[in-house]
Amino acid sequence: MRLERPVPPLAGGSLTGLTRRRVLALGAGAAAVVGGALSCGASPSGPPATDDDLPRPSGAALSRGAVHDVRASGATGDGRTDDAAAFTRALAAAAPGDTVRVPAGTYRLVLPRPLRVPSGVLLAGEPGRSTLRVSAGVTAAFELSGDDITVDGLEILRADDAETVLVRVGEVTRLTLSRLVLAGSSDVVDAFCHGIQLGIAGGVSDEVTLTDCLLHRLTYALYQANESTAVTVGVTVTGCTFARNANSDLEFNSPSGSFRRVRVQGCTFRDNDSPGFAVGIAYCADVVVSGCTMTNYRMEAVHIEDWSTDVTVSGCEFSACGQREFAHIQVISGSARVTARANTHDATMNTRAIALVNALAGGSGDTAGGRDVVPPSAVTVTGNTFRCSDAVVAVSFHGVRGGSISGNRLSGISPADALDLDGATGVSSGGAFGS
Repeated sequence: MRLERPVPPLAGGSLTGLTRRRVLALGAGAAAVVGGALSCGASPSGPPATDDDLPRPSGAALSRGAVHDVRASGATGDGRTDDAAAFTRALAAAAPGDTVRVPAGTYRLVLPRPLRVPSGVLLAGEPGRSTLRVSAGVTAAFELSGDDITVDGLEILRADDAETVLVRVGEVTRLTLSRLVLAGSSDVVDAFCHGIQLGIAGGVSDEVTLTDCLLHRLTYALYQANESTAVTVGVTVTGCTFARNANSDLEFNSPSGSFRRVRVQGCTFRDNDSPGFAVGIAYCADVVVSGCTMTNYRMEAVHIEDWSTDVTVSGCEFSACGQREFAHIQVISGSARVTARANTHDATMNTRAIALVNALAGGSGDTAGGRDVVPPSAVTVTGNTFRCSDAVVAVSFHGVRGGSISGNRLSGISPADALDLDGATGVSSGGAFGS
């Protein structure tokens, strides 16, 4: 079987292209949610919070140094009173090394401006019990800039139908976001709601950590805008769940800036019926996506493009990805030294003709960042397990310059139907598939 050359994901400037997105103007209404119905009903205080089938962070609240309790600053946590002024007072009173405590409760925040956590301060809730319902009308619920900031144990939810970002990040060093729930209700309201926006102030940011969080029913869960000139170095995402978002979950892309040293480890990505990806990678160097589970994606789960270099996808489990088009892992637009190793690809539910690992030029003309579109180079596919339906091929290299395909296990189709090489040069494919 020969796979027809797929329509390149950048063609026509559609939202299927990583660098073609309309980040701040995108509404969520066009994207349906796979798995569909919300398990929580809307409440008088706003759209539903967390779907019952998704994991929520738990554990003891963090604390260090002097403690400034938002209740002592006048917050009620009753879900009706506007507690924004009390949060502002508590944060303003905190010095480096202090904690601003948010006890269990539901805090309604009608914010005239984003909340800012000072350098060196820990903002700590009780995981699974401290809920902030943010009425939008501002650019963000939080804006974070500075050094050694930690936000832990809060559920931050959009409470009305207004465009917003829950957490905007400027120039930071050692920012930790842990045990958070970020929810935008983007499937039941019309306006976009992004989870985390990086690079809003340009400059260089170092050591951004996102751990043990749930990000769901957002538009983009994490992104950096096309216009940002920021260089973000050292991003670590571990143990997080991304579910039912209306575009990409993690989008490491910024044509005017870049990402360096990105690690995505042990995360769960699921139920995304949108023109986005689980992990989108562009203008990046030194990226590892490892030990993740990716299930039920309309498009490719991992998308690598625009001169990204030294990218490894390893030990991940893919199932029911690329359900409508493209791939499980797609590599395009001049990317180099990309390795797909020891992943498990379950394509037994795929009914459309895709390649599970698909490397090709990806379009014609310039990319959104102004660079020529050329084939990838030095692509390695090794030690993977491919469980195929007869609609798919395991690996497709079109025009790839250099690389290897070796030691992969295959079931469901014959080795003769599993490999599609068209115009590839310098690619070693002897022993591409074993028993």
